[in-house]
Amino acid sequence: MATEEDVVKAVSDLSESGAVSERVALHSLGIGPNDAKVLRFLLDREESDEQVTPRLLSEMLRISSAATTALIDRLADAGWVERVPFPGDRRSIVVRATIAHDSPARQLLAVRRSSVAEAASRLGAAERRVVADFLDEVARAETQRVEHLQSRPA
Repeated sequence: MATEEDVVKAVSDLSESGAVSERVALHSLGIGPNDAKVLRFLLDREESDEQVTPRLLSEMLRISSAATTALIDRLADAGWVERVPFPGDRRSIVVRATIAHDSPARQLLAVRRSSVAEAASRLGAAERRVVADFLDEVARAETQRVEHLQSRPA
C-alpha cells in the first residue's frame, strides 16, 4: 500500500527526471526554454493541422509580440521553424516546425510526452482518469499557492 510520502517522492522524482531531461535537451539542441516550449507546442499541433500564429505563441508564452517576433526570427535563422502564409489571408503568417520526423531533435523534445504516453498506455481507463485528476489537482494547488505567496510582501 502506497503512503502519501510514497506519492510525494514519486512526484519529486518525476520533477527531477523532467529537469534533467530538459537540461539535456536544451544543451544538446543549443536552445533556450522558450524555444523548446515553442517547438513542442508546434510539434504537438502538427497532426491536427492547427494553424499556429505568432499571436497564439505570444499568448501561450505570455510574452510581447516583439519578443515573440525575436524568438521566431531566432528559430527560423537556426532552421527550426518556417513562416508560411496563413491560408486565405496572405497578410498573416503561420509558424511551422521544420524538424524531420526521424530527427534526434524531435525525440529529445518529446521525451516527456512519449514516456508519459507509454506509461499511460499500460493503465486502464479508470486508472488514467485517477492519475489525470490527481496531477491536475497538484498543478492547480501548486499554482494557487505560488500566486498566493507572490502576492504577499517579502
